Amino acid sequence: MENISEPKYYQIYQLHMKNGEVISIGEDYDIPVEKGLIGDFKRGKKKFLEFSDILCGYTIPFDQISFIAATEVKKVWE
Repeated sequence: MENISEPKYYQIYQLHMKNGEVISIGEDYDIPVEKGLIGDFKRGKKKFLEFSDILCGYTIPFDQISFIAATEVKKVWE
């Protein structure tokens, strides 16, 4: 019998940078807003956003982000 995995959901955000660049990132959909990226950005307590993808890690200064747009929720089968 085939083992069917459960889907995982990610909230996708677009970071609109002050230099005009737009960066797309995702985080687990199950994270409460106040504990995720948006909460960190609003509180202003952290100076940097740190995240990684398959290839490498990134550090973005929060003060270089003009605004953040939530765009979609993606389902990924693991």
